[in-house]
Amino acid sequence: MKKKKGTKKLAVAKPKRNNKKKFVSTPKGRFVVASLSALISTGIIGLFLMYGPITYFRELLITSAMTTINHKYLATWFYPQETIDYVMSKNTVIEPDANTNDEQINVSSKENEMTLTEISKDGYKGWVLEISDPSKVILGISEYFGTKGQKMPYFIANYDALAGINAGGFGDAGGHGNGGLAMGLVISEGKVLKMPKKSSYDIIGFDYNNVLIIGKYTASEIEGLNLRDAVEFNPRLIVNGEPATIKGNGGWGMAPRTAIGQRTDGTVLFVVIDGRSLASTGVTMKTLQEIMIDLGAYNAANLDGGSSTVLYYENEVVNNPSGSDADGMRFLPNAFLVMK
Repeated sequence: MKKKKGTKKLAVAKPKRNNKKKFVSTPKGRFVVASLSALISTGIIGLFLMYGPITYFRELLITSAMTTINHKYLATWFYPQETIDYVMSKNTVIEPDANTNDEQINVSSKENEMTLTEISKDGYKGWVLEISDPSKVILGISEYFGTKGQKMPYFIANYDALAGINAGGFGDAGGHGNGGLAMGLVISEGKVLKMPKKSSYDIIGFDYNNVLIIGKYTASEIEGLNLRDAVEFNPRLIVNGEPATIKGNGGWGMAPRTAIGQRTDGTVLFVVIDGRSLASTGVTMKTLQEIMIDLGAYNAANLDGGSSTVLYYENEVVNNPSGSDADGMRFLPNAFLVMK
């Protein structure tokens, strides 16, 4: 075939080759870029939350860290002491001055019934156990009290109990406490097992009228309380129907919680809230108080929480304890138990 005269061959421009290797030319490259971007974004967001104008996260971090025994460094690494002191002063529980008035509690004998209910809201998950007969609630003691604690299933077995929650705090030097060093006053079945000398005691326990007694008492006042089972812990959340005044988040941060309360009809409330997990982040002291108010508690107090929080009922551990052992449970010096 002859070419027509005067016809020019069109020149097709070839794309210039870029000999430089593109970083995102492979799936691996795209993954690396995405990962770096995520890290940078996370870092920027983290800095904003920790040091930005919105104080909620900063205050939650500081109060959560400073109320632990072994993890205060999570606050002291990042903030000067004056900032920590200021945040702690803004977030606190102002407890009611009054102590329990047992005249408002009806503790007439009745058949014991227990009801377990799961509660969940705003990122937390927990359980409330209602015990209709307060005379069935006692303070169980580790059989090695003063030397070593026990995990909740052992309390249940030793006392042949139906249910139980952790109660008082204990020494935990270096995070390896074995539950042997109970903190504060401890009274079990009428016997005073520990009562350190001091000006006052934060009492949480039952008298022989089966009334939940909470309040700050002197040693001489305790003698007149006729206590049968008690530990020492705080803060008091509700006294005689009056909620404590809580500033900010309460100063205890967000963590697993254990609380005990009593309604005017004598019903005892065991409350546990899981924490430190995606399923349940835990609650602040303010939220714990709101839970107890919603449950109708006339008197209520916070017990030892964190990794100690545990509820046992119907032959099993109901919640998901956050301790470091494989079963999540810690060794405890004592526990509030429900007897048969």
